[in-house]
Amino acid sequence: MVKTSTSDRLPLSPTRSPDDSFVWWQSLLFALALFVALAVPGVFVLVFFIVSDIATTREVQTLSWQTLLAQLVGYAAVLALMIPLLPMIARRSWRALGLRAPRLGDLGWAVAGTVVMVLATAATGAAQDAAFHLKPDEVQVHWLRGARGPLIGEFVLFACVAGPFVEELTFRGFVFNALRRYMPVWVAVVLSSIVFGLAHAQPGNAGALVPLMVGGAVLALVYARTGSLIASMLTHAAFNSVTVVAVLVLHQS
Repeated sequence: MVKTSTSDRLPLSPTRSPDDSFVWWQSLLFALALFVALAVPGVFVLVFFIVSDIATTREVQTLSWQTLLAQLVGYAAVLALMIPLLPMIARRSWRALGLRAPRLGDLGWAVAGTVVMVLATAATGAAQDAAFHLKPDEVQVHWLRGARGPLIGEFVLFACVAGPFVEELTFRGFVFNALRRYMPVWVAVVLSSIVFGLAHAQPGNAGALVPLMVGGAVLALVYARTGSLIASMLTHAAFNSVTVVAVLVLHQS
């Protein structure tokens, strides 16, 4: 008989989830499909822009409407897979996975998580810089510093709305829960945060990876405590908003 959860307060756990949830080979195939969906359509769009003389090679390597559009195409492809397939793999509804209206306590954890995430990533970045002279800035932060006009608004919508929504569905809704199905919660937090950091790897972004992993751990803990994807999305969005304000208004990294 398939075990069912008696509560949707917390994410999936081995004792409260169906026996056939997150079957390992299904999860691996799904992870591969998500990677392909995120990478291939966006690359195709950028190549099309270049060969059609819509954009130059330099433009697709910096912040431009072309790069943002390519990223959004990748996100759309991920959502096209995620929305119908993740509940099937998890053997749970989206609501049970945490896509539901947040409770007051969830909002409190989102606020606390934002504060902790800002402080923890700042401390990690400072320690890393002091020890290894490795700046924690993301490539996107450098892009934002040089952005002008409508590109700033487009980047803010991308960083503070689209990114947190898609990434929380992916890294907390899928990756964390899949790991949690087979291992203790703390191991799942650590491993999912490593995956989260490495997923942001790109040329010139090495210094941001460890702070991003620390931030990913905070997001996983918010989700693990609340069982709410909305809470982790709000934490993620608020953190990115703080970063945007620091760059644009306070002129800090």
